[in-house]
Amino acid sequence: MEGLRRPRVLLVLTTGVLLLLTFTTLHVSPTARAYTSDKLPSVSIPKIFSKPSSAIPPIIPSVFSPSIESTPLDTTHDTISPNPTISQTRYLGGVPGHQVFQNIWIKDQTFYVLNRRRKTMPGMSRVVSGDTLWEVVRDPMDKSLIGAENALMMEGSTVFVNDGAKAGQWHFLSSYYPFIAEVFLGAVTALASVPAPKEMVEEVRPGIEVPSVPSRVIIPWKGADGWRDGEGMNELVLKGVLGNENLLEPINWDVLSSHSQAHGGWIFFERVVIADRWASHRHNPLSDNLNKMAASIFSRPHPPFFFTPIRHALLAHLDIPIPKPRRDPQRSLGKLPKIVYIDRQDTDRRLSSEGHKELSVVLGEIEALGEAHVGHKKMGKLDGKSQIEAVYDADIIIGIHGDALTNQLWMPEGGILIELFPDDSWLPTHQLVSDILNHEYIPIWNDRALSRDEWEALSRMHGEHKLNNGETIPLDGTFVRLLLEEIVQRMVGP
Repeated sequence: MEGLRRPRVLLVLTTGVLLLLTFTTLHVSPTARAYTSDKLPSVSIPKIFSKPSSAIPPIIPSVFSPSIESTPLDTTHDTISPNPTISQTRYLGGVPGHQVFQNIWIKDQTFYVLNRRRKTMPGMSRVVSGDTLWEVVRDPMDKSLIGAENALMMEGSTVFVNDGAKAGQWHFLSSYYPFIAEVFLGAVTALASVPAPKEMVEEVRPGIEVPSVPSRVIIPWKGADGWRDGEGMNELVLKGVLGNENLLEPINWDVLSSHSQAHGGWIFFERVVIADRWASHRHNPLSDNLNKMAASIFSRPHPPFFFTPIRHALLAHLDIPIPKPRRDPQRSLGKLPKIVYIDRQDTDRRLSSEGHKELSVVLGEIEALGEAHVGHKKMGKLDGKSQIEAVYDADIIIGIHGDALTNQLWMPEGGILIELFPDDSWLPTHQLVSDILNHEYIPIWNDRALSRDEWEALSRMHGEHKLNNGETIPLDGTFVRLLLEEIVQRMVGP
């Protein structure tokens, strides 16, 4: 009998050890924690298979949740006053290039930070660059703060764009994507990533609070005078979201910060995010490796739908109706999905004639069969409002890599972006924005879609020359038909 019992004992012990190892793995592995925590992403990114005949797995319906459910409320919000004996500076968070502070002064292009614990404040190079200076003061009676108690108060939240702080230094503001999708979107992300007082947040969905639209954007330095892009999108977005009076340019700043004013040139910010491209690239390995200023702030925890107030403010300003919210990520807003094809055939970066023809035919057939609504748009031929109208209720945007894909910002969260590349080339430009807005991102090489593992293994400027050598980009019609049909079915499926 004893001999018969030993195998059973060994079996029980072996099973116990295996269960213990499994339990330990689930509770120790960072990957496991990420998927079991209710404060972390619960949406897994679907795999897109390379073979045209492969099916795209459906997304399991779930709440949009990139990291945290709501902007934490700041319950230690001190009395706001420009008087240094009352208000000390608090560093709220962010990353170099997008740092957020409460109670901070500026005069003569120098920021004054008042805090007895100097080490709790970031160093100058992590916040500003160019000719902008940074002085940390411990004693509120320090002579450098004389006059600060009479400062002009900037209440609410401010986006302070320090790019252009050095004359002659290229600032990258005069293009749509670098300004709106990096500087501005990055600043909004930074504000969403730190605690906020209840008067600075709003509820966008039941139980989800996000920062309200910033009170103002300041572009103060003359070196940034050329911040308007050729198509006028930068100005349209900023003035549409904020209102004309809340966008302060160098000419406005010169008047506001003049010593002849009653406040003697002192300006006090209740809450400010300081955006500085060079600080980001200097101190953020991720931003520098991807050559994208906002990549690091995008990786910080933030609530879902934090961009909703910005998008709604712009739509309301342009008298564009606000669509109903998407029920789940990658689900159709209406009964039929809306596909928008951004056509670049009149530019040097375009599809082959055959590829463009096949894509147009596929889209036409999908619409004729009543499976989707289709918009075929040449964004370069449209004014700013028309560009935004083209995508405000889109479910799927498809187009070649280029600045026009920045308009994915105005597609409701949880859509799909299909970006077309020449074979063996890829840039992270629009993938970063897709991720922050919970859009599914699908890059295409002719007859296959890259998986996340594949594109993350590529270098930041992989095959960039192929986008600029004037050669046309191939696209397999059979593959794109299968891809779109599967996506459409998934978006409207049960």
